[in-house]
Amino acid sequence: MKYFAPDYIYTPNGLERAMLLTVTDDGRIATIEKYDDAAHSALPLEMLTRLPNTLLLPGFVNAHSHVFQRALRGHTHRALAEHDSFWTWRRAMYAEAQRLTPDSLYAGALRTYREMRAAGYTTVGEFHYVHHQPDGQPYPNANAMSEAILAAGRDAGIRVVLLLTAYAQSGFGQPPDAEQRRFCDGSVAAYLQRVDDLRVQGVAIGVAPHSVRAVPEQWFLAIASYSRKHNLPLHVHVDEQVAEIEQCQAVYGCTPIELLERFDALGPLTTVIHATHASDTELALLAKYGCTVCVCPTTEGDLGDGIAPYDAFMQRDITLAIGSDSNTRLDPLEELRWAEYSARMRYQRRRVLVCEKSASPGPLLLDIGTCGGAVALGQATGILAPDMWADFVAIDLTQPTLYGWTEDDVLDVLCFGASADVITNVWVGGNSTP
Repeated sequence: MKYFAPDYIYTPNGLERAMLLTVTDDGRIATIEKYDDAAHSALPLEMLTRLPNTLLLPGFVNAHSHVFQRALRGHTHRALAEHDSFWTWRRAMYAEAQRLTPDSLYAGALRTYREMRAAGYTTVGEFHYVHHQPDGQPYPNANAMSEAILAAGRDAGIRVVLLLTAYAQSGFGQPPDAEQRRFCDGSVAAYLQRVDDLRVQGVAIGVAPHSVRAVPEQWFLAIASYSRKHNLPLHVHVDEQVAEIEQCQAVYGCTPIELLERFDALGPLTTVIHATHASDTELALLAKYGCTVCVCPTTEGDLGDGIAPYDAFMQRDITLAIGSDSNTRLDPLEELRWAEYSARMRYQRRRVLVCEKSASPGPLLLDIGTCGGAVALGQATGILAPDMWADFVAIDLTQPTLYGWTEDDVLDVLCFGASADVITNVWVGGNSTP
């Protein structure tokens, strides 16, 4: 057993003072109780970690990452075309993807996951789609690239949920481009076999049809059925670009989320990534089926995608999560801050992401950064409570950026005035930095 005694801890009951958190040998939280020097005097000192001037928070959950894209950070801001957009940036991303090998993917993922963990992320959903050799032929080990990702996660000490991505075409009814061949499996059966091979080994895994433009109907139907059969998360990019919506309407006479309903791919296991340009009709479908939305504000800002309809999410009580996506920044506080700030710019008012009209944003933002991601990835994390994974971060309350905090507003001070630099330690399954 391990014992942690911080000055403050944030639980489902809110901010609590002078508590003792007990962690089992298998990395779960056993108990959270009031700490008392006299009552707990028999605790073995070598097992007790005292944390003065410290707030323990649940570890942040990064529900959407493309880890290899970290290599592009800061290198795609020169002119690529007369009118630069997501589509011109994508060409640079494809070029980077062509250079990857299992060894280089491991090395880059290890660096990035270490950076991610240091920033306070304890779990990451890796939306992984670079599967095969550059000519599209599988490696002798068909899951060599996936295993590189998983090895990097283990060595970095971060919990990885592998969102194995299905990719079949370049656009609606179009064959894959040359630079997309290594993303594509020869059939949906071949794709699901690779998923199954990893699942039976005990890998934390989800299925991820890339998008409605990249995956056809029969693939979606089979993947959604597999998701339900094995109770696995299903993640999909949706409504990130207006062009995707227009193409979908031209081919199918409906929007992408309406098409997902036709494809039987909506449900409580489903997380849609971005939903930046989702219509009211589409949002009603997400609410009806209990789907989660993962927003990625720093990437959406970097690529000029647009601002998600945050107020509509709130009105429909849609569960939200955050993702670092292209990993242009790794800081959950920045991700959450820009979700609220961009919502304020869209609606020209303050306090958009709140639990109730009179509340401040801090508590809901923390929930989005922790609980929402845990729901999206199907993991027992995101809150500090018995039987959950012992994933938590230490906030140094003496940091200058937190000066003046009070027990009533510490989460607001953290979300709007600080960065991940205030995080002094991170535990995953009760283990500190490896």
